[in-house]
Amino acid sequence: MLPTLICIDDEAHNNEAIERLLRKKYQIHTTTQPQEGLNLIEKLQPALIISDQRMPLITGVELLKKSIQLSPNSMRLLLTGYTDLESVIAAINEGQIYRYLTKPWEPNDLLMTIDKAYETYLLRIELQKQNEILKNLDKLKTDFMVLVTHELRTPLTGITSFLELLKEEIKNTDQKKYLEHIDKNTKRLQKLIEDILFITRLKTDSPKQEYTAVDVEALAKKIWKSASEKSKKLNLVLKTEESSILTSESFLTEILKRVFTNCFQYAPADSDVVFSLTADGKKYSFSITNTLSQPLLVEPQSLISAFTKNEKIMNHTQGTGLGLAIVSSLVQSMGGELEISAKDKKFSLKFSLIK
Repeated sequence: MLPTLICIDDEAHNNEAIERLLRKKYQIHTTTQPQEGLNLIEKLQPALIISDQRMPLITGVELLKKSIQLSPNSMRLLLTGYTDLESVIAAINEGQIYRYLTKPWEPNDLLMTIDKAYETYLLRIELQKQNEILKNLDKLKTDFMVLVTHELRTPLTGITSFLELLKEEIKNTDQKKYLEHIDKNTKRLQKLIEDILFITRLKTDSPKQEYTAVDVEALAKKIWKSASEKSKKLNLVLKTEESSILTSESFLTEILKRVFTNCFQYAPADSDVVFSLTADGKKYSFSITNTLSQPLLVEPQSLISAFTKNEKIMNHTQGTGLGLAIVSSLVQSMGGELEISAKDKKFSLKFSLIK
């Protein structure tokens, strides 16, 4: 079946000339009435639309602009006897014109231009198909992740329950050590499952946020105290310009919990962690800076890519690799930006939130 082309020109002989030139390669529909042309565009969803610029009731640019809503995938070409720059710029910017051709047009040039426009149309359609396939694959991946993590939680709950019973029953020192090892790895698996579910929800469900007045210093101190109870000693240095900000307390809590946990995991004992907050007219800027026990061996930005395969993470000594990816997703969902940098043993995480 030949591809459909609609030509709109108030001069009938121009339509006839185009039809004679293209009839062997395209299914041609012509009209001298702009409204009839728009009706044909909506009905036929053509691959190509050619419009004259100067018509009594409407310009070609205006017609092609209207056609975008009716048939967004069509390639649009403009025929004009006027070569003023203003008209050409309007055609390109407002009508999404693929190309314009001046009258009188040269047959070979017109045919070549239309053929190239059709090739571009085919590429556009193929790209849309591939994007749709990718969207479906992404949804399938998300559904699979949710299913797997849900199914893992059921037996994991049973294991955890029986572990608690065994802890009460077993008195042998060696066996207790075995149980402690099982318990530690069970909790690690449980955290991994929760993190996967959390980041999956963030990326697919766009969770609703409630914005309230939040005392940032009080919140930071509370989360810091909770993170430090079972960890080494670190010093939190607060530098906040604003005592209270309007933001999502639940999201900010999740961000600080994960960032502070990383500080306790990777900073040397008795070192300082500097937490600062500045504000300008449009955004709040947060910064958490700390020293690392050893230089970072990976590209800093790779730490915020969920499920990045990295040997330093895959050796099971560097955590799940999801903590900062979740922080990044939380920041993005609040309309902010996240930046990570590391030089020698100095690590810095900065993020901004829109006011």
